[in-house]
Amino acid sequence: MAIILYVEDHPPAQLLMGAVVAEMTIHTLITAGNGEQARQAALQHRPALYIVDLDLPDTDGVSLIRQLKQIHSASAVLVSAYAESVDVERLSGIVDAYLAKPLDPTDVAQIIEHTLTGSN
Repeated sequence: MAIILYVEDHPPAQLLMGAVVAEMTIHTLITAGNGEQARQAALQHRPALYIVDLDLPDTDGVSLIRQLKQIHSASAVLVSAYAESVDVERLSGIVDAYLAKPLDPTDVAQIIEHTLTGSN
């Protein structure tokens, strides 16, 4: 069982991710609405996977992923509604996968499993 930290300030997106992870039944989801909450959750829970929205109220997702990995090294997935503005090659070595909004539950479950098992 893996702990997943989802950093997202939009409650409906948090609910969707919670439903996806609950269906998987083998993982636990922790949510945070901003960077400060995410840093505290990383310290407390030491997640196996970070799923981080690019556009957060107090920081950008890429900077936050870098900070979280310094607290506790884990795989990371970046989520964004701005697919065209994300330079995936530039993010190589920082994020393991990318998800575009709106989130598709099947895609989310597949990315979680592939990222956690290392079989991208």
